[in-house]
Amino acid sequence: MIIINLLPEELRPIKRTPLPHLLSVVALLLALASMGWMFVSITARIAGTRADLAKANSELAGLKDVVEEYNALSAKKEQLENKINVIQEILSDRIIWSAQLHKLSTLTPNNFWYRRIRETSKTVTMERVQIDEKTGQAVLDKDGRQKLIRENIRRPMLEVSGYVINDEQGVNSVATLTQKTAEDPDFSSMFILDSPQITDSEYNGYSVRGFTLEYRIDTGGAP
Repeated sequence: MIIINLLPEELRPIKRTPLPHLLSVVALLLALASMGWMFVSITARIAGTRADLAKANSELAGLKDVVEEYNALSAKKEQLENKINVIQEILSDRIIWSAQLHKLSTLTPNNFWYRRIRETSKTVTMERVQIDEKTGQAVLDKDGRQKLIRENIRRPMLEVSGYVINDEQGVNSVATLTQKTAEDPDFSSMFILDSPQITDSEYNGYSVRGFTLEYRIDTGGAP
C-alpha cells in the first residue's frame, strides 16, 4: 500500500535527529564524572592533610616535656637577667664605706681628730635646660637662648666634723686636710668639698680649730 501525504510541505512535521540529546547526556555524564573525580581528589587531599596534622600533633605531644622545660628555663633566664640588672644598678651607685673611711684616715694629718663622720643629705637648687617633652629639644626663649629652669634636688652628702690642733710648725689650718682630699684622685672623684665651716675654740684648755666639712657625694649617676 502506498501512503501519500497530502499536507503542504510547510505543514508537514519535521523529522528531528536525536544527536543533540545524546550530546547533552554525554556532557552531563562528563560533568558528573569530573565532579566525582574532584570530590575523590579533594577527599584524598583532606585525608592526607589530616594524617600530616595527626603526625605533627603526635610529634608535638612527644616534645611537650621539652617545650615545658624550655619555657621554664626561659622564664628563669628572664628572672636572672632582671636580678642582674638590679644588682648592677645597685653596685653602680654603691659606696664601699669601709674603703672610703680608710682612705680618709690615710689622708688625715696627725694633728686632726674627728668628732663625727656621717652620711646626710641637703636640698640644693640647680639649674637645667628646659626640654620640650614632645620634640626632645631644648626650649628657646624669645632671644634664641636656651631656657633654664630652677629645681630643688635632694643630694647625698658626707659630713666630716672635728678639731685640729697646732702641728709641729704651730699651724692648725684645716686646709692641710682639704687639700689632701682634693688632690687624691680616688677620693675626690666621689667626694667633692661643698661648704666648709671653720670655728676657733678651746678644748681642755688647748686652742683648737673646729671644722665641719660637707662633701657632695657623686657616684657617677644622675644628680
